[in-house]
Amino acid sequence: MNLLPQPVVTSNALVLRTWPTGETSVIASLLTAGYGFVRVIAKAARQARSSLRPLVQPGRLIGVEISLNPRRELQYLRGGSVLLDPLATAATLERSAYLLAALELVDRCRPAAEWQGKLFAVCEDFVRVLSCVSPGSEVSLFYAFELALLELQGVAPALDCCAGCGIALPASMLSGLWFSPASGGVLCRRCGVPNAGARALSPDVLMVLRQLAAQQGEQWRAGVLHLRVVREVGIALHKFLDYHLPGYRLPRALELLRTTTQ
Repeated sequence: MNLLPQPVVTSNALVLRTWPTGETSVIASLLTAGYGFVRVIAKAARQARSSLRPLVQPGRLIGVEISLNPRRELQYLRGGSVLLDPLATAATLERSAYLLAALELVDRCRPAAEWQGKLFAVCEDFVRVLSCVSPGSEVSLFYAFELALLELQGVAPALDCCAGCGIALPASMLSGLWFSPASGGVLCRRCGVPNAGARALSPDVLMVLRQLAAQQGEQWRAGVLHLRVVREVGIALHKFLDYHLPGYRLPRALELLRTTTQ
């Protein structure tokens, strides 16, 4: 048995998921800025006066101290502080649902280890912007986040040119287009019609997709979308994510919003 004290490392982190263990402890899945995905145990964190209790709430950005042993699958959470709680000012149904949906996507669709630091930066920006968006804007921010994840994975959809023949698609050529996950994005009239699985894509939906894809990190500008556009963009992204990201499934948290968008 190794009785030597393990080195304590510090890092900013996003709490992705937690579940109880033993009588009073908590296991948490973290995405850290410096060490990628780390699973920790927070001893006695379910006790009311525990200093670790605030550090194991999903969605919070935290600064953590972890006893890191590469030979262990489960590390020890020693301490830290809460940097940001995106639900502190407004724990609305929409903000909570889209936050939990984003956490589930990140936890299930993990990129290669070399990209995990960049993934943390994307998640940190998303949580910071989500914490202050106006009501009704959460969905556009979430769609921008999904596109950022696809970009990070190297499978972002082609939106400015035809994914089939490569022809540019300026504003004057946005009618009669199609969207195909299998082909990698937007298809022109010629390439889209015979393509199995392609869906018709209206010009306004394509323009929204382009605007969302052009936004990055702290430059995300969440806006209110028309209900029809919300549905069409959501369907297109869902099918694209399902086709291209292993482990993807529609986040369960979005089921909470189904009655509000019907």
